Amino acid sequence: MPVVPPLFSDALTDHPAIAQWCSTILAGDTARLLLLGPHWSGKSHAAYAGLRRLLAAGYREEDITVHQAYELKRSYEPSMIENATAVTVIDDLTVSVDLVREAKVPLKPDSADVQAMMALEAGALADAVARLSVLPRRSWLLIASNLDCLVEAVGQETADRLAAVAEQAELAPRPRPTLRW
Repeated sequence: MPVVPPLFSDALTDHPAIAQWCSTILAGDTARLLLLGPHWSGKSHAAYAGLRRLLAAGYREEDITVHQAYELKRSYEPSMIENATAVTVIDDLTVSVDLVREAKVPLKPDSADVQAMMALEAGALADAVARLSVLPRRSWLLIASNLDCLVEAVGQETADRLAAVAEQAELAPRPRPTLRW
């Protein structure tokens, strides 16, 4: 599977944080970025535009790993992070928290089995991010809605560490697209 999926094959951005993240990596240094913003703010688009910029400048696709949070937490093994490439992107890090917070109606509690599985998956994702945050010489870009949701997704200690070691960029909300059926 390509690093940049077809949906984002034409992604471009002029966001200064993405430009700085790419420039730092291309210069051979470590770059860490928390890309924050609400749904439909263009976070994934900006991240993939950054990856396209790295690839266009000659950065090797083999040195980049992209994880969707919902997939990572289901198949996670610590070695996936410990033996990861020089650049790692984790998209939709806070989507589970976001969906619960944005629900328009009260949610029915899941069965105990489902709750246990969800807790294991949440723990796996938190562990992956905690491990990534302390690895030396690893560049990463983490995509989350905001710092409060990040705390809920990965825990206070990890969120504090991320905020301390990473640049932060917040994207403004964009109008949601109109769906026409």
